Amino acid sequence: MSEKLDNFMYKFIVDICNEIGPRASASEEEHKAGDKIEVTLKEFCDEAHQEEFLCSPKAGLHFIRYGSIMIICSIILYWCSLLIDLGIIQLNRSFSLIFLIIAVLLETFAMIYFIFEVMRMKEIVDFLFPKRKAKNIVGVLNPKEEVKHYVIFSAHHDSAYEYNLFYYLKWFGAAAIFIGFVGIILSFVYVWLKFIFFFLPIDITIWFIRFGITMLIFSPIAVLFIFFISKNAVLGAYDNLSGVAILLGIAKILSDNRNNDEIYPKNTQVKLISFACEEAGLRGSKRYVKAHLDELQEIKPKVVNIDSISTKDQIVIVPREILVGSKHDKQISDRLYEIAKKLKIGVKFGPLPFGASDATPFTKNDLTATSIMSFDLPKLPPFYHTREDTPKVVDKEALGQVVEICVKYIKYLDNLN
Repeated sequence: MSEKLDNFMYKFIVDICNEIGPRASASEEEHKAGDKIEVTLKEFCDEAHQEEFLCSPKAGLHFIRYGSIMIICSIILYWCSLLIDLGIIQLNRSFSLIFLIIAVLLETFAMIYFIFEVMRMKEIVDFLFPKRKAKNIVGVLNPKEEVKHYVIFSAHHDSAYEYNLFYYLKWFGAAAIFIGFVGIILSFVYVWLKFIFFFLPIDITIWFIRFGITMLIFSPIAVLFIFFISKNAVLGAYDNLSGVAILLGIAKILSDNRNNDEIYPKNTQVKLISFACEEAGLRGSKRYVKAHLDELQEIKPKVVNIDSISTKDQIVIVPREILVGSKHDKQISDRLYEIAKKLKIGVKFGPLPFGASDATPFTKNDLTATSIMSFDLPKLPPFYHTREDTPKVVDKEALGQVVEICVKYIKYLDNLN
C-alpha cells in the first residue's frame, strides 16, 4: 500500500484521540466517534448507516469488584464457621451452618459470574445495571456486477476502561489474573467441601484449617481485584482505533480504484462494520449478529475481524480464542496467512489466550469468521488497556500491511466460481 494511505489511516487515529479522546462503551464520546466513522464511510462507500441497540455497558468487568467482595466475604464466613467448630467462637453450631450456607451462595454466584460473564461473555449480571444506547456503524461497497460473494471486515470503536493492575503492577498484573482465578476455584471448592462435610460423620477439621489458610494466602489477590478496573477509559489507539482505521483504509482504496479491475471487486460485496461496546463484552457484535442472523445464514459471508494492530511484520491470524471457546474458520485463517506470506509480510498463527474478539459472535452462530491481530505471543503488550495506548504505539506501516492483506483477500474471493 502507499505511504499516502498509511498517513490517511494514522491521521484518523490521531484525530479521534485529539478531538474525541477516550470512548467508553455507550458513552457520548463513543457516539461521536461513530458519527465521524459514518461520515468517512459515506465518502467512500455506496451506502453507510448506523444501527442502534441497547445494552448494559458496565455489567461485565465492572462487576468484578462485587464478585471479589463476595469471595472475601465467603472466606470470612468460612473462618467464622471453622472457629465455631473449633470452639473458639462460642456460638451454637447452627450458626456454623448458616455462615456456610451464605458462603456457598456467595461463592456460587461469584463463580457463575466469573466463568460465564467474564470468561464466556454471557450477560449474567446485566439486569443489575442500567441500559444505554449504542450504535454500530455499517458501510457497504457493492460490486460492479452480480453479487456472488460476501465479505465483512469488522473492528470496534469503543475503548477500554483502564486496567489498574496492568498499569501499576505491569507484568504482575497479568500474573495476578491467573493467580486470582486459581484462588477463586480453590475457595469455591473448599467452601463447598466444608458445607458437604458438615452433614457427614467424618472429622477432617485439620484439612479445613489448611484449606482456610490457603484461602487467606490468596485473599490479597481478591482485594486487588476490587481495584482491577478504573473509572477512566483509555485512548485506545491500538485497541482498537487501529482496526477502524484499517476499515476506512479498505474503503478508501476500493473507492479510489473503482475502475481498476485488479483491485475493485466484480462479484463480491464488501461490508465494513465498526462495532460499539466491544469492551463491554462484545455487545455490539452480538447485537448485530442477532439482528441479522437470518440474512447472515443465508448469504454466508466471510468475516475478517481486525483488532489491535501495532507493529509491522508482527501480524497474528487467530484460529481460536481460548477463554470463550471459539474455534474460527480454518479456511479463512489459512488463506489470510498464505496471502500475507506471498506479500512477504511477517505473519504467524496464534490462539488468543485472553479476552475475546468480535469474530466470536459470528463463529458461535456457525458463521465463518476469524480475527487478525498484532501482538507478541504469548505476552500482553505493556500498553494493553492502559493510558499508554496512544497513537505513538501504532506503526502506520502495520496498518498498510493489513489493508493489503484484506484487499488481496477480496480479490481471492472475487476470483472464485
